[in-house]
This record gives sequence, C-alpha cells and structure tokens, in this order.
Amino acid sequence: MNSVSYEELLEKEGRVMTHVAGSSMMPLLHDRESIVIVEAIKNRKPQLHDVVLYKRGNTYILHRILKIREKDYLIRGDNLWTTESVPKDRVMAVMTGFYHEPEGKLIERKNVLYQLYIFLLPWIRWGRRIGRKIRRLRQRTVPEQWI
Repeated sequence: MNSVSYEELLEKEGRVMTHVAGSSMMPLLHDRESIVIVEAIKNRKPQLHDVVLYKRGNTYILHRILKIREKDYLIRGDNLWTTESVPKDRVMAVMTGFYHEPEGKLIERKNVLYQLYIFLLPWIRWGRRIGRKIRRLRQRTVPEQWI
C-alpha cells in the first residue's frame, strides 16, 4: 500500500480530514479523538488566530497563528508556552473545522462558541498554568495522609 503525504492530498483534493496526534492544541483538540478538516493554503489565506498545518522536519504540526509578519508567522500550540517563527511558505493548510469525536458535531471557525474560545484563550491558558502550580504546591506542602 502506498503512503500519500498531506501535501499530495492537499494538491489533489484541496482539503484533508484527519485525526490529531498530540496534546499541544488541548483543550481544543484531543489526542487521537479530534478530527480536523484543513484546506489548502491556495484556497484560503491564513488569518490571525487561525490554526494552520505546517511541516517541521518529517513531522506535521497543527498550531495557532499569534502574529502575522512580512515573511513569517509567530505560531504556538494552545497548550504550549513557547512560540516559534514559521516561514509563510512552510504553511500548507488552514483548519476550517473539527470534530471532537467521530460521531460529534462539526465545529467550524465561524461558530460563535469557537470564536468565544479564541477570545478567552489567553485567560484559559493562564488559568490552567495557575491551576497546575497550585496542584504542585499542594502536593509538596500537604502531608500524604491528608490527600
């Protein structure tokens, strides 16, 4: 059986539907549960806050655009703290929708709840970070028999 790359599928079909692997886009996308629909860059120009597909080495990455610059994008996963610069010519597709599970409802970029998520994302990220710090602090200061 021949393996077909995302680049070939995007060139031929214009869009791809695939499962996500990894936790970098949590809580929006879940490892091996969420299914994303991405459209070729030639069909849809990336905008601020879009989730885009690009390739780093042999790995395909799906992360969010934080800033658009002249020659590159500043990109980061929703569950990450490090930002990376990705040249515009390495971005191959834009996420147009996703399912949380195969039987779930399609959520498109224009969905009101998705737009609310994008607006609240900075607070969600900081809330999750503070929550992790509190859990770690509790584990260090509370005797084991009290937990």
